[in-house]
Amino acid sequence: MEKLREIARAVKNWDEHKQVIESALFMAPGSLHLNDLMNLVELKNKRVALKMLAELSSDYLQRQSGVEIIASEEGVFQMRVKPHHLEKVKHLAMKSEMHKGLQRTLALIAVKQPIKQSLVIKYRNNKAYDHIKALVEQGFVEKTPSGRTYLLSTTKKFHEVFGEVKLGE
Repeated sequence: MEKLREIARAVKNWDEHKQVIESALFMAPGSLHLNDLMNLVELKNKRVALKMLAELSSDYLQRQSGVEIIASEEGVFQMRVKPHHLEKVKHLAMKSEMHKGLQRTLALIAVKQPIKQSLVIKYRNNKAYDHIKALVEQGFVEKTPSGRTYLLSTTKKFHEVFGEVKLGE
């Protein structure tokens, strides 16, 4: 009975759920597990989620799109450029301008802001001085004097590029 109710609820939001799943596959830098996709749209029924993914895949196939949705046997899905187009477009793929250490320092500042520079150094190590300098130069972080250290916080540019930081999502 519960499965029937869930299917009925899913059907009610079918197109919206498909759009969220499609958006997630588009935005993800790699593949996503079926359970992660189901959690995004709060589905508990794997058959419903698989049906949505099959419809999305079929939509791309019918349109003769340059992208496709592929699935592995482990329940992992990915949106990718079709292999025969890859050579022509792979140079356009965005490479991360920030290495992992820089990203982690920025994440700490974004979550704990305003945070003292001395605390960032304590949590991240001495390399964080270089990270902070780079983040200030790139316009993602601003430093304001606070005693013998600085207070660090994100800038308008950070919010334009990364959006608002919301914990627990």
